[in-house]
Amino acid sequence: MLVSDLINLLDRLAPLSLAQPGDNCGLLVGSSSAPVEYILVALELTQAVLAEAEERGCDTILTHHPLLYAPLRSLTESDPREQLVRRLIRGDKNLLAWHTNLDAAPKGLAALCAEALGLRNLVPLERAAAGWYKLVVFIPPDAVPGVSAAVFAAGAGRIGDYRECAYALQGTGWFTPEPQAHPTVGSASVPERTPEVRWETVVPRARVGTVITALVEAHPYEEPAFDIYPVEDVIPRAGLGRIGELPEPQEVTALVHTVVERFGLTECRWVAGAKTRVQRVAVLPGSGRSLLAAAAGLADVLITGDLGYHDGEAAAASGLALITVPHGEVEWWALRQWAVDQLRPLVAEQGSTLVLSASYRPLWQGSSLPSPDRAKAGKGAPARVRLRVDGGSRGNPGPSAIGVVLEDAEGKVLDTLSQAIGVATNNVAEYRALLAGLRMAQAAGVQEVDVMADSELLVKQMRGEYQVKNAGLRPLYEEAAALARGFRRFCIEHVSREKNAAADELVNAALDSISNPGSDRPAITGLEKTFGSDGDTFAT
Repeated sequence: MLVSDLINLLDRLAPLSLAQPGDNCGLLVGSSSAPVEYILVALELTQAVLAEAEERGCDTILTHHPLLYAPLRSLTESDPREQLVRRLIRGDKNLLAWHTNLDAAPKGLAALCAEALGLRNLVPLERAAAGWYKLVVFIPPDAVPGVSAAVFAAGAGRIGDYRECAYALQGTGWFTPEPQAHPTVGSASVPERTPEVRWETVVPRARVGTVITALVEAHPYEEPAFDIYPVEDVIPRAGLGRIGELPEPQEVTALVHTVVERFGLTECRWVAGAKTRVQRVAVLPGSGRSLLAAAAGLADVLITGDLGYHDGEAAAASGLALITVPHGEVEWWALRQWAVDQLRPLVAEQGSTLVLSASYRPLWQGSSLPSPDRAKAGKGAPARVRLRVDGGSRGNPGPSAIGVVLEDAEGKVLDTLSQAIGVATNNVAEYRALLAGLRMAQAAGVQEVDVMADSELLVKQMRGEYQVKNAGLRPLYEEAAALARGFRRFCIEHVSREKNAAADELVNAALDSISNPGSDRPAITGLEKTFGSDGDTFAT
């Protein structure tokens, strides 16, 4: 796969035409003709992320936040951004950014966050301008298939999940060739009346030049007649933010705790104002200050980032409750899910590998908001912990879940996780459990980790006793190994299922909640899902 192929894949998922004006999305550093074998995904490029890409042999880095937003006036070592660009060029690495277009995409970051909160009947908070031009061309009937194929191949005709969209109308073309002309139909100086098809389609703004070139080359006429004009369409399912409804009204504080738990946040603030119970919820990952007024007329509460004291005052006065969340944490949560669920399968079809960064950390740090479950763990965590992890699948592949238990050296439970992860195999679920556990320990500030797992395959691969030959497990192993290297001490031990019963019970509880939706324990949507079989030799 080439960088140009990756750009086409990304554009299918989140078209560049959806980007806000002035946003610097696309290929920022590198060559569109460069090969892509290993892609590292991070929210933004930092020195730590670039070092990780170098260590893991990644030739391409995909970020959400663009490194190059304001112009660079030089390429010296005096500025952190300049240092990163120079290092990228020296290392022959490609850097791409998919920013506000990914926020606005029909299945982009805003939609993923809204779905994770269980919102129904989703619509964009601010619908996206289509960014289209209308192309109208007049074609001889027998040439329509060839011309239309060339125009579609150049990037025209896509509307949402539909491609090759066009409209055709039979008519009659009038023209008189000048003496020096070489007409395809008719003769010089003779008025001509010939059947033609008025054929029209839509063209993304960025593809207009390419499409016109393809049209002229494919059209049989010496002088094709065509028109290009702008349209003011919006895309019904795409745009910034999402608004939806909770199944039942609930207290603002209850929604706050749900937000913290779903996205694993370190902190969260809210302004309830006159609202005691809310049902219609607006979600806007990133900075949502510009859409406060729009949300006030449509929703009971807005969940977004980068809000200040006076924003709370204005919202309360308009009857809108606010929940403000860490900008980077929510976006990084959603970006991980999008990359694994939507992009990774497409990349794998092209023979390339995609992994998530294990070194990226949000810039802002905060203290945790205790939820009802996490409050039991008390304050902080010891320097050394025991981590019990387990994953399971009913069907292999089938509905899957993970269980994690974080204990101190005396066996006191500090935290637990019981989470459904969608459709996966046993071995994938085991790795997902290990990844979730290592992130839990990392977030708690732990330095030394002793992991206990009942999957022999997982343990021996992590110890280096078995090679990781399966292509589906390799990216998971790479992520786990990178996380493990971040601890001062990492040890993993194989134990019997009986000695791992606590984690096993959490797996079964999550699986039971999937098969019994009416149970008291709701299923929790996992961060990542992997589909397909990985040839399980060792199963839980």
